[in-house]
Amino acid sequence: MKNIDLYKGYEGYGEIVVEEKTLDGIVLFELRMLHFRFDEILSNIPLGEYHPESVMFSYFYLEGWHEDHQPWECKRIPEFYDQLKAIAPLSNVEEQTGLEALIEMSCSAIEKGNKLFITQD
Repeated sequence: MKNIDLYKGYEGYGEIVVEEKTLDGIVLFELRMLHFRFDEILSNIPLGEYHPESVMFSYFYLEGWHEDHQPWECKRIPEFYDQLKAIAPLSNVEEQTGLEALIEMSCSAIEKGNKLFITQD
């Protein structure tokens, strides 16, 4: 399993966990980061109209992973991948590392037919 932990040293603050899982539920890739860093990444996605099942819709309307702290499945992975790829390089190192991990994870999920889950702690 690949693990990128950008949360270490920030315990006690809001955390986001993004996981790539196989259809059998095996975690292949896990990204842990500060909640506000994840929000900063998403805030750099170009504005548009969003499908109600999209990451951006959930982000703007505080739904999905915001509601009950349960894993929320990203059902529109190709859309999310394209949105992430449209982000210019970020000046914050942790946010850029998180962005690169999200792009890699999304690409892998698309290629392998896996799932992505977002959990807010």
